[in-house]
Amino acid sequence: MDPEPAKANAKKLMIVDDDVEMRTLLAEYFRRLGYDVSEKEGGQAALQATVTNQFDCFILDVAMPEMSGLELLKKLRARGIHAPALFLTAHDLLDDKVAGFEAGADDYLAKPFSPRELEKRVEALLRRGQLATQPTGDGERLEIGDLVVDKRRHEVSRAGSRIDLTPLEFQILELLASEPGRAWSRNDLLDRVWSTEYEGYQRNIDPHINRLRKKLENDPKNPHYVLTVRGVGYKLNENP
Repeated sequence: MDPEPAKANAKKLMIVDDDVEMRTLLAEYFRRLGYDVSEKEGGQAALQATVTNQFDCFILDVAMPEMSGLELLKKLRARGIHAPALFLTAHDLLDDKVAGFEAGADDYLAKPFSPRELEKRVEALLRRGQLATQPTGDGERLEIGDLVVDKRRHEVSRAGSRIDLTPLEFQILELLASEPGRAWSRNDLLDRVWSTEYEGYQRNIDPHINRLRKKLENDPKNPHYVLTVRGVGYKLNENP
């Protein structure tokens, strides 16, 4: 059966992997689902493609000879490209996951995996990105001290200076800011912003909190906004 042609409003997906067989397999799988898929063998080609095209999601191999997936994603984020990104890797170690999340990844899938699982994770990332940019009718502007979370504009500023956040980082901050002072457990945060039932995700919220702190705090190691509640999780300081 031939792949279905991408519709005009199809989600644009970029797959970057130096493994031709893997890349082709995944590209054909997602094309059959109706995605508009671009395939790139390495990081430089992927970067060049983002100059003239906007993508809704990235699937990146970590280990590539020309430029690692970690380095590629750092460059994408530095360019202000915040579309969700998922790493594919042969390793499933905690340190590797942390490195991926610190680089700006939204999800992480170890090989071997089923295309069906990858499909569901991509769908979850796209849903989350869409929810983060949808306007809401109540409490559209949250102000905590000099921190402002504008839900309608999907913008965050501190002391008048704008802070660029990924969709997931924005959703985490929006949730914390909705009830300043409330302690949220990791599971609470995952249930509200991650929307996944995969096991082992309880600690995956931590790297995203660390990245959020790096953007919000003057000293991320001594935060005044996003505070750790020992034995529970996190909260937003109501008097930063």
